Amino acid sequence: MGKGVIFDMDGVIINNNDWHLKSWLFYAGKMGISLKEEEFPEKVFGKTNEQILAIAFPDADEAQLYAWSLEKEAIYREMYAPHFELAEGLLSFLERLKSQNIPVAVASNAPLVNVDFALDLGKIRDYFDVIMYAGLVPKPKPAPDIYLKSAELLGLQPSECFVIEDSPTGLQAANAANCRPIAITSTFPEAALQPLSEKVFHNFQEIGDYILSQ
Repeated sequence: MGKGVIFDMDGVIINNNDWHLKSWLFYAGKMGISLKEEEFPEKVFGKTNEQILAIAFPDADEAQLYAWSLEKEAIYREMYAPHFELAEGLLSFLERLKSQNIPVAVASNAPLVNVDFALDLGKIRDYFDVIMYAGLVPKPKPAPDIYLKSAELLGLQPSECFVIEDSPTGLQAANAANCRPIAITSTFPEAALQPLSEKVFHNFQEIGDYILSQ
């Protein structure tokens, strides 16, 4: 049986959730949206900007929601760029996958401009055979669409693909696609991830040892 690995981006490839928090709090204030730091995991993690903004502005059309989303993400990139770093252990894990010719994808609810930002600033684009982002599939996570399409483009069955996620929303999508969900505790506690995961790990060394042993 073949084997592939699909990475979520935010909170997995880069530990950027604090900067999404900072940019969301700034943007929410600018837009007059009530958003408190303690509400962030429930209201923001795992959701698209359009989903978040549609709750605050239910009468806004898709074009307006999209424009606001891009505005918010520009603020995030400006804030995060001076502090950008890849998740610890990611690069060595990608090298291990490359050395064994294991196909690799990134599949994110984020817009293309954010995916490009991470892959290019981190100089890791060449490690990925498939790049998936918001808008390439009909429905974002927790729908399975992005993982089903990623598996298809990798030339594998979903059941042959490990998915590395940091949120319940992403793990729900991986399960719905019949992929093999692996959780990393970079964002949520193990107790929130374990029911939705094949395994829960704390770092990429552990993840690599597990996946490459399968």
